[in-house]
Amino acid sequence: MYIHHARFKLPSSLQLFCFIFIFRLVNAISIQTFFQADEYYQSLEPAHHFVYQYGYITWEWHAKLRSSIHPLIYSLGYKIAQQNEQLIWFSPKLINALIATITEYQLSRFVQVYSRDSNLARITLTLSLLNPFNWYVLTRSFSNNLETCLTICAMRYWPWRGRISGCNWYLSLAFGFMSCTIRPTNVILWVPLGVWLLAKSPVNFAWVAWSILEVCALFSSTIALDYYFYQEFTIPLYNFLQFNVVKNLSIFYGVAPWHFYLFQAVPLMMMIYLPLLFYGLRKDILLFSSIIYLAGFSLIQHKEFRFIMPLQPIMLYYAARGYQKLKRFKQLAPLVVLLNIIIGIFFTNVNERGVIDILDFMKTKGDASFGFLTPCHSTPWQSHLHNPNLRAWFLTCEPPLHLSNPTSQELKSYRDQSDMFYDNPRLFIKENLGSSLEYPDYVIVFSPLKELVEEELGNYVLHKRYFNSYFHWDSRRNGDLIVFKRKKEA
Repeated sequence: MYIHHARFKLPSSLQLFCFIFIFRLVNAISIQTFFQADEYYQSLEPAHHFVYQYGYITWEWHAKLRSSIHPLIYSLGYKIAQQNEQLIWFSPKLINALIATITEYQLSRFVQVYSRDSNLARITLTLSLLNPFNWYVLTRSFSNNLETCLTICAMRYWPWRGRISGCNWYLSLAFGFMSCTIRPTNVILWVPLGVWLLAKSPVNFAWVAWSILEVCALFSSTIALDYYFYQEFTIPLYNFLQFNVVKNLSIFYGVAPWHFYLFQAVPLMMMIYLPLLFYGLRKDILLFSSIIYLAGFSLIQHKEFRFIMPLQPIMLYYAARGYQKLKRFKQLAPLVVLLNIIIGIFFTNVNERGVIDILDFMKTKGDASFGFLTPCHSTPWQSHLHNPNLRAWFLTCEPPLHLSNPTSQELKSYRDQSDMFYDNPRLFIKENLGSSLEYPDYVIVFSPLKELVEEELGNYVLHKRYFNSYFHWDSRRNGDLIVFKRKKEA
């Protein structure tokens, strides 16, 4: 901080951080749509349950597959919020904005350190701020966003010039290790970088010893946090490997072709920047490591867009290089910005908002009961409702945990509760409503099942409908979200 004309001014770095934070806080607060269930059920729901001791916990947390670090961050917000419903809603938004801010601030610092080009760092940050995918995803409570944050922090301090002495190395090691604790698959990115560093830099016994000591201290800290969260000794990394590698049960949640990331994920994440990305590529260790990372994830059968979020900052760096090299078409920049804004607003405020709006309806109905005949985890739960007296149920989708290394045929033949419902909705309703599932005051379905409910549940009438989506990758979730109300008995 320095004084100028009797006024206090913030250092430029702090001004930049504050600007990004305000931008991302507006971003976080403005999001009114649903993307994927893990945004809630792998972070906010377990955090809410940990603090308030009620809510729904998915099987992953019972099986202790996940590191406690991510939900514990949100539990701090909930502990501060206590029973204030506005703060319970706001605290995750604030935390998400802070994680996104650190990510983008460190991105600009990483590019400056890696390229030694301040202008390129500014371009990269600008592209990140204006990227519609980042506007849509970066301030949601995914563990992948925290993983990305830790990864870019590690890259910012990584010894790119080959000098491994000093505190920067130990900072980088700490952030890199923690990124792998959050999601063990992140190690795929660090293996080629580590081999490159060891080949390039002379090492000594003291460096090796201190590095091992740091990793052991961090690992011990994570075990202590997991003990605090789960209330028993457990190592989620071991449980994670058992489930995904030994039992190979991750494919229960879907299998995508090997080219999914190349032809779907990367284009979606970069959108209009895609030509700039290809134009800005250069042969260096960063590109080599990214290719290894993409290849490694392409070999994993279960794939999702956000699994390669740690590559997003690197792709933005190459896109910035492409823009910097561009000789023509720069006059189209205002049009690109406008298109990005339109895309960002559409996905954060229009498409898939019904499953969020329905929660406000539920809050107004006091002691009424609700039943969701929808795919599992179609809406947030107690992290939004915060109602210990909630009377509601939804269809579940627990994997076949009793199987070890199942064949594809075994997985196809296994049916969870959601599968059983969609295999034969009429039969499911006749056999389960009124027995295993109580008749609720309100039944909620997506548009494709409207006629079926009208035919099978004559004691329910259409009460409300909420616009949800113009299109959806899951045909079961197409169209509006429809609320049926149970008729009062005469």
